Amino acid sequence: MKKYYRPILSTIVAALLLFPFFYFVTIYYQSYSFLSNLRPYEPYLATRLFDSRGELISELYDENRSVITIDRLPRHVLSAFIVTEDRDFFRHPGFDTKSILRAIIVDALSGELRQGGSTITQQLVKRLYTSGEKSFRRKIIELLIAREFERRYTKKQILEMYLNLIYFGHGAHGINSAARFYFNCGAESLNLYQATILASLTTAPNRNSPIRNPGAAYGRSREIFHAMQSAGFAGDAHSPEQFDAYWKSYLDKTRTRYATLGVRNWKSDRAPYFTEHVRKILIKKYGPEKVYRSGMRIYTTVDLRAQETALRIMKKGLERQNVITGSYNQSIFRNFDHVCCDRYMKAENCPPSMKPVIVQFYRTLGGDIIDSLNLLSGIFGAEDIEETCHGYTETYQWFRSSGRAEGALVALDHHTGAIIALIGGSGFHQGNQLNRATQAKRQPGSAFKIFIYGAGIVSGLITAATSFFDINNEEMEPEVGWRPRNYDKKSRGLVTVRKAMALSLNTIPVQVYNKIGGARITSYASRLLGIPKQRFEIDPTLALGTTEVTPLELAQGTSVYANGGYHVSPYCIVRIEDRKGAVLYNAEHIRRKQGRTRLIPEGAAFIMTSLMKDVVERGTAYYAVKRAAAFRLPAAGKTGSNTSFRDAWFTGFTGNLTAVVWVGCDIPRFSLGNGQSGAASAAPLWGQFMREVSGFRNHGKFRSMPDDVVRKNICRITGNIQVPGCPGMEELFLKGTEPKERCSGEHQEDETI
Repeated sequence: MKKYYRPILSTIVAALLLFPFFYFVTIYYQSYSFLSNLRPYEPYLATRLFDSRGELISELYDENRSVITIDRLPRHVLSAFIVTEDRDFFRHPGFDTKSILRAIIVDALSGELRQGGSTITQQLVKRLYTSGEKSFRRKIIELLIAREFERRYTKKQILEMYLNLIYFGHGAHGINSAARFYFNCGAESLNLYQATILASLTTAPNRNSPIRNPGAAYGRSREIFHAMQSAGFAGDAHSPEQFDAYWKSYLDKTRTRYATLGVRNWKSDRAPYFTEHVRKILIKKYGPEKVYRSGMRIYTTVDLRAQETALRIMKKGLERQNVITGSYNQSIFRNFDHVCCDRYMKAENCPPSMKPVIVQFYRTLGGDIIDSLNLLSGIFGAEDIEETCHGYTETYQWFRSSGRAEGALVALDHHTGAIIALIGGSGFHQGNQLNRATQAKRQPGSAFKIFIYGAGIVSGLITAATSFFDINNEEMEPEVGWRPRNYDKKSRGLVTVRKAMALSLNTIPVQVYNKIGGARITSYASRLLGIPKQRFEIDPTLALGTTEVTPLELAQGTSVYANGGYHVSPYCIVRIEDRKGAVLYNAEHIRRKQGRTRLIPEGAAFIMTSLMKDVVERGTAYYAVKRAAAFRLPAAGKTGSNTSFRDAWFTGFTGNLTAVVWVGCDIPRFSLGNGQSGAASAAPLWGQFMREVSGFRNHGKFRSMPDDVVRKNICRITGNIQVPGCPGMEELFLKGTEPKERCSGEHQEDETI
């Protein structure tokens, strides 16, 4: 029997002895291709946005990280991590045999994988190349890769990779980002006590967070401090008493930081609406992985000085505006019960007879009873009541916020199209991320008249001196239902286009529309604004700005006049570089290849600029820009308002900067308030912005008169050739469009400007 079992036992013993060897060899060959093709280490880096002068605007990232070389780190920082994670780091070949045997024994006795025995090199490998699952196979692969890592890199390189890769909690990846988040300094400035705190976070960043759990953080960092003292890394200059004194002062600073604070809401974005605009462009071009992880450097057009000026002016201006707007819209808020009722009846398909009952219910809910209902529903588990109360509160908050005045500002260098400043609302936060400068299409009202008159002048069918009778529509065509009237409801008799433009008369552009045709206007406006013709409704209301546009589109269209008739394409990115400095995109090269495209004659742009100057110098914008905002430099522009003061606009330019300001409520059913026109609400903000920006940016000069423009003396009432007795003025004309008819001398001037 013994002879019979001996070969079997020998075979079993041999198999047991050889199995680990063959198992290891099998995994090695499975991993060979992986080992031979190890990709170079490249940590995820944030994409950084810079303004036109090289100042950091913001960062885009999945993992907030900024790399620092190991030579810049103090010795005590390196010592803190080595003492904590791997005391034999500089002696082992990538793995520690003693630690591995100890871990195997612990795991075998417990029956599960409890202890890792990982070195710093293994931890680095695990984060870079393996999934982190707990298995013997994964451990063997880690050992193989760790050994390969030790062949390829020096110990200093491995430690540098490790410190730049590991997670420190609260969204901070890498020691440099962690130092800035926890201590508001770079990693090169960390003291010994700060180093022990960061070293305590490597294994349990949430549990040992000094912000979330200061007791645990203190205990663990104190252990590391004592270990450094025992190993001779702390030196005689540091004592436990000094350690405790530092911790006391540090806790005093961290008490104001809430537990859920993270890098994303801690780091400041100096131009959030602009950043979001750039982010969307980058995502579309490169995809999210490259944008959030590749460490690109984005050099943008924005000037942070102008951006921060615009933000401050818009914020204060909207606060003042909301005093008026909030008061005016109170009557709508008081009818909120009817709004809720209408929404509920539509959703539930209720019969009209139920309306009084439902209105009364919401009216009752609007009182103090809602807090009591919320409390009772929570106690008794009445989910339907709780849901109704929550829905009411949520809707009411949305309704109230929609009735507040919002605003947008966009400023362009009209010579290049570079966006200098972009504000999309009163403040960028979770509940207010709509970028009204680029995404909100609103009716420009009278600001659209610059395209009505521009189309007429380019066509040659009207000039700045063409005269029309300013008579309200019901007096001219009483059978027509639509009756445009002037803002002040006055009629001025015979007026020229220049005067009609300056006073923003409404009856004249309608007559111009009828004279030159809607198709010609839409084609012209489409070219300048850079929008498709399908956006326009071709009917007489077009003359008063019923086609919706964004502030950025209006700025683009206005810039054509400022740029001498050339196409202006707004852009926000100047250059993109990868993490190594290689140029991926250069806007200047593209602009050179594309060249310049003329949209309208230079003379037409010059004449329109002259008309818009009159708006500022003696027209509807004079008081707001010259007096209220105290902006004294030469400027051209146009105010804009629409029915019931739902939107207020001002678009205009100086010698080198075009800017548009919009003020309004997000929902058109709300109004800014009686009399809150473009001249009252938007133009003062525009003037203040231009005045302050001119302090640090050259305002430039307006273009000189081109060769295709001539000056002629005319009668300023009829627009015909001046004769003795006529009130005369000098007017601008495209060559060949000068008046041929002499004034009869029989006229009566109703009103002048």
